[in-house]
Amino acid sequence: MKKTILLLTMLFVSLSSKATLLTIDLNQDSYQVGDTLTADFIFTDIEDDSLGFQKLLASFEFSFAWSNDLIEYSSTSFGNLLDVDPSFASFQTIDTETNSLTINELSFAQSIDLFTAQDGLSSFVLASINFNVLSNGEGEFILSNILFGDAFGNNFTNIANDIDDNYKPYVITATKPVDVPEPASILLLLMALMLIMKQRKVN
Repeated sequence: MKKTILLLTMLFVSLSSKATLLTIDLNQDSYQVGDTLTADFIFTDIEDDSLGFQKLLASFEFSFAWSNDLIEYSSTSFGNLLDVDPSFASFQTIDTETNSLTINELSFAQSIDLFTAQDGLSSFVLASINFNVLSNGEGEFILSNILFGDAFGNNFTNIANDIDDNYKPYVITATKPVDVPEPASILLLLMALMLIMKQRKVN
C-alpha cells in the first residue's frame, strides 16, 4: 500500500514538473533603420496541476529590458485569452522606464471562462511589444521577474524561458535604402527640361 501511494505521488510530481516557458518571437531575423521590431511574448509548454491537467493562466507579470539605444519603445498590445470575463475587463498595466518596462495582466474571469478560452492550446501570445528601429548594430532583450498565476490564485511553480541567461539577440544590419530614380525617369526629366528651354527661345 505504501509503495502504491509512493508511486502515485511520484507520478503526480512528474506530471506537474514540466516547466512552463516564456518565449520571445521576433517578427524578422534582421532589421533596417526605420523598421518596426515586434516582439511577441508566447506562453508555452504549460505546466500541469497535481492531477495531470493543464493549468489555466489567470495572471502574468514580467520585466523586459533592451540593452542599448538601437530601438525605441512604441506600443504594447495584450493577447485575448485572459480578458474573457463577460462583465469585467482584465486588469492590464504597463510600467515603462528608460530602456525597460514591466507588464502584467490579471483576469477576473471564472475558471469555466478561462477553460473555454484556453482548453486544448499548447501555446498562446500574452503580449506584443513594438519598437521603432533607430540605428545600426546588435542588441539584446533581457527577461526577468517572470510570474504566472493560475485560475485558483496559485503561482506556477516551474517557470523557464528559451533564452540562454534570459537574453534574446536582435540585429540591425543597414540603413533604410533610399529610392534612386530609374534611368528612364531621369531621361524623361531631361527631355522635358530641353523642351521647356526650346519653347522659351522660340518665344
